[in-house]
Amino acid sequence: MKALRSIMAALFTTAVAASDQPRSASKTNAEMMRELRLQWLTTTPTPAGGTGKVAAVLMDWPLDEQTATILASAAGDASVYTTGTFGIMGGIGDENARKAALSFIESANKHLGLATPTTDFSYPDRRHIRFFFVTDIDVRSVSFPTTEVEKRGTDAYDLYAHGQAVLTEMRLLTQRERGY
Repeated sequence: MKALRSIMAALFTTAVAASDQPRSASKTNAEMMRELRLQWLTTTPTPAGGTGKVAAVLMDWPLDEQTATILASAAGDASVYTTGTFGIMGGIGDENARKAALSFIESANKHLGLATPTTDFSYPDRRHIRFFFVTDIDVRSVSFPTTEVEKRGTDAYDLYAHGQAVLTEMRLLTQRERGY
């Protein structure tokens, strides 16, 4: 877990600042990131056909006093939002990020049966990682203790590893765009 925290620290230092994105002068960058996350959780995917397949998966990962949300959509979009002042968007334009996002969606569909319908979109406590599966029928969630995601072969590890792959590709995309 310490290595993952180091990766996140590197991400946070190289991330695209939300202030680079157009925003209302009355909203802070942290508010913008929270609103983008909430928008994914509260917007019904179109076209709604009642398939129940995962259209978007969000992984809320607490890190010290912040929470990172890693997002993947069935369209291949990938983003990272934080409760801090920055995020990374635009993964759909990068082939590796798009592939990682689609793989995360496949994993979410595989584990959909673990999740229960929810309208509680709060962040998890510091000892849990929470996944949201957005379908055209409802939003479902499942939480795992942070220690569980380190155990290979578990459902928690599988979901977490796919979320981490999206995060890694978004971090690498940011580094390439900045010439690192």
